[in-house]
Amino acid sequence: MSSSAADSPVLSAPGAVRRPGPLFSSEVGVSSTSSAPTCPHCGHALVPFELPEAGGWDTPFQLACFNDDCPYYVRGWAWMEEHYGVRSSYRHRLDPATGTTSPLPVWSPTAIRDRILEADVAVDGPGDRDVIPDSGGEKGNER
Repeated sequence: MSSSAADSPVLSAPGAVRRPGPLFSSEVGVSSTSSAPTCPHCGHALVPFELPEAGGWDTPFQLACFNDDCPYYVRGWAWMEEHYGVRSSYRHRLDPATGTTSPLPVWSPTAIRDRILEADVAVDGPGDRDVIPDSGGEKGNER
């Protein structure tokens, strides 16, 4: 299923706000001229993926690099086998609410791909409020 960026909903997490144009803060390791957060290991755009409901995360999604040629992912297979004796790897992950990056463990090349969301992602500074997708602009995260 292919869709254009104009057809994709914009996802926003707590600490993020939906606005037109490039809006990614350098606080999350992305250039202000970038159209999307990118992987620091390969330069590919980070993709939103849905988190499990009972996972304990503050947001319904995070971003990850799903480039199978990413050197971080590729070398992860050998590193995990050598250090832990397991057949697994990891992908670069970004929490859009906090800007925190961490490895996303994967047990196969297709792991977590079924949770990829087809949407554009807007990340802004931590002090901004989020916009709930498909809410007609209604604000969320108002505490």
